[in-house]
Amino acid sequence: MKQKMQYIQTLKQTLKLNQKLLKSLDFLTDNIDDINKVIQDILETNPFLELKSSKNYDNQQFIESISNKRSLKDDLYYQLYAYTHPYNEDVMTYLIESLDDSGFLSYPLDQYMSDLHIDQDMLDAHLDILRSFEPNGVGASDAIDSILIQLKNNNKTKTYTLFRDYQDVILTQNYSLIKQTTGLNKEEIDHLFYEIRSCNPFPCNMYNTSHDDYVSPDILIEVENSDITITPINQPALMVNDTLYEKVKNDENMKAYFNEAHFLMENMTKRNQTVLIVANALVNIQSGYFLYDDELYPCTLSQLASETGFHESTISRTLNNKYYSFNGEAYPLKKLLVSQTASGDSSDSIKKAIVELVDDEDKEHPLSDNQILKKLEELELHCSRRVIVKYRQQLNIPSSTKRKVLKKVG
Repeated sequence: MKQKMQYIQTLKQTLKLNQKLLKSLDFLTDNIDDINKVIQDILETNPFLELKSSKNYDNQQFIESISNKRSLKDDLYYQLYAYTHPYNEDVMTYLIESLDDSGFLSYPLDQYMSDLHIDQDMLDAHLDILRSFEPNGVGASDAIDSILIQLKNNNKTKTYTLFRDYQDVILTQNYSLIKQTTGLNKEEIDHLFYEIRSCNPFPCNMYNTSHDDYVSPDILIEVENSDITITPINQPALMVNDTLYEKVKNDENMKAYFNEAHFLMENMTKRNQTVLIVANALVNIQSGYFLYDDELYPCTLSQLASETGFHESTISRTLNNKYYSFNGEAYPLKKLLVSQTASGDSSDSIKKAIVELVDDEDKEHPLSDNQILKKLEELELHCSRRVIVKYRQQLNIPSSTKRKVLKKVG
């Protein structure tokens, strides 16, 4: 009798723990590895939930521990949930999900307004919220913009204003020109440089220090005879033991476990269906990329929402931390979501052209950003010089002065 009471008490404590885990789990946003950890915990305590074998699921991988290092977006969402002032959740989710690996905005500002159907004031208000979060400088358009945000947040008002208004002159590091343009003396210019250099142009790179973390793709993309096949993989094949429930259904504790098992099954099914629908729409749009290795086609969240019937915020959450496997490699699913420049050209095509131009340039006389811009125009690819700088930084291509190779003498 004593043992029975103790057994029931243990069940209640574990059930509370699992309910808490399920409540905190965002089935759509979390990746399959995080979800698998929760499932493994519940499998150990829930008598009605069972794991079947599946040819597209690695049971050993399910048991192995996965790195639980928090990502940049995880930290941003934690800060957002703690934010006490009013905000539009859909807008903030879109902004956070659009950040690239360096924590920079992936799209032009006018595209955000178009996709979200908001005006400039609304966008600026939500960008201010994002840029108030840590790490200082997140949500910038590029490295220079990140420095400006940090200066502003750190109340370096004078340096912020000078760097904002005389950015091109200051970046030359030509004291005479800076003095002539700004009226500052040498001591003031030294202090200006000191405050600028105290900022980190890539403050979010701390989240990208390790590239060895194993990721589990949600889908496998295969091409055979000009046909593209999409197959769900790494999905645990779960089942609920209804026969066992018939024997203990009068026990309230057992009924709670049974409901928990069905709740998990229903949400996993809904998650997997949503991921598959979104992935299918993306792959259909980017079919040329998979079939013929063409450049990625411009595609926005708004377009995907129209194709699938889901809201933009649902699309954003679905693409978060999801990977696809293709030709033996794993890639982020959101990489198939390609922005376009204000002129309508694909950012992917512009980036590829920049790489080719730099690879073929005269190393003793490397192309300046303006020269790259002119050559792109000759290729009928149009964007601004600011976009060239941004893409060059994203591609880890140094400036022309740092790419220059001195001619050997003798």
